[in-house]
Amino acid sequence: MFQQLFRPSQPGAPSLSEELADSLRKVEPSEWDRISERCGLYLSYRFLLSVEESTSTLCSYLLLRDPEGALVAGLPMYSWDGSRDPGLDHYEPFAAGARWVLGRRARPEPWLPTLVVGTRSGYSTEFAVSPAWDKARAAVVVQLLRGAAQRAESLGAASLGVMWLTSAAAREAVSCLNRPEYLLLAGPNCTIEVEWDSFEGYLAQLSWSRRRSARREQARFQQSGLQVMVSDLRSCLEEIAPLAARLQTKYGHAMRPHEIGEQLQAQARHLNSESRVILCRRRGRLAGFSLLFSWRGSLYGRLAGFDYPATAGTDAYFNLAFYLPLQMALDEDLSRLRLGMATWKAKTLRGARLDPAWTIACPPPSVRGAWTRVTRAQGDGPSQWWAEQFPRQADWEGDWRWTRAGLAGNAPATIRPQ
Repeated sequence: MFQQLFRPSQPGAPSLSEELADSLRKVEPSEWDRISERCGLYLSYRFLLSVEESTSTLCSYLLLRDPEGALVAGLPMYSWDGSRDPGLDHYEPFAAGARWVLGRRARPEPWLPTLVVGTRSGYSTEFAVSPAWDKARAAVVVQLLRGAAQRAESLGAASLGVMWLTSAAAREAVSCLNRPEYLLLAGPNCTIEVEWDSFEGYLAQLSWSRRRSARREQARFQQSGLQVMVSDLRSCLEEIAPLAARLQTKYGHAMRPHEIGEQLQAQARHLNSESRVILCRRRGRLAGFSLLFSWRGSLYGRLAGFDYPATAGTDAYFNLAFYLPLQMALDEDLSRLRLGMATWKAKTLRGARLDPAWTIACPPPSVRGAWTRVTRAQGDGPSQWWAEQFPRQADWEGDWRWTRAGLAGNAPATIRPQ
């Protein structure tokens, strides 16, 4: 049902054995680190292990090995039956794709159970393939996707989602698809490239009006009486969880403080040395925070939270989410500040660039006809919408990352994959 949606391996493709692990602990960390050395934080061994320990959804990992038993590639997968799993609502193919395509009248029930492939947290899926296999990388990616499809069939899944592919990963995936209409523009991630050696250098590249606004936001925060300190996650995780839950609720994630606390505890177990928590207090009481992770030259904005009455009129959000992390990236000589999804306007106004993320949503058979009709009628409508909202960022006619045709190589590649 799902394997037919992906192209078969070509003659002469490498012979790789497939293995299924029900825990990443069954893989040597050095093995996974080798295949994921070009991937970001969210495909790292330690982050994936923290996800595994804090989710109620069944985890598995598709592993490809060469004839000598060396690990060549790996792909995380999560089998979800619709039961409560905090935060999964933005990482499965119905809520994160189908309801926007099929409309409000579409129901989630026909899509369950589903197999979620790739990221379960972080909005950024890449294919973890050993650099030693670069020449055969396309064939390896095909085998990963067909293996995931076979896994969905063996579990009796009604749908399959390969979630939040980076534009570079989506370009690899589209050549594997028999049904390109199942590839959806999910929304862009935001990144600030740290191209200056000082904060003043950052301000100088903003427009005059934005530079004035940034200085005003900094001054308002500095004059607010709020005190700032930096901590590691383990030292403050119980304190920040309630504020994080407040922000998650505001943006549509129905997560309770103890559920966020469990996720933070798992991240502290595995990534504490990479964690940076900017804490903001008023008279000793926590008023706001931002959690970031430093990983392979990038600083990842992971989570934030605010006591809104205590920070009203202080511009704490802009300082904790942008200016203080940017100064931290400069201090640590990091090349990127990765800001993730949502609040796109605030991020782009402060220098962030957009990188589209794509999702492969394979519908249940009962809605495939309707799906094809709607997506073909939409065409490049979603890309045009983003271009209307962000005309300086989303060049859907000239930047290959924004359309299926561009990903397939049928449009000019004006920006190289990151």
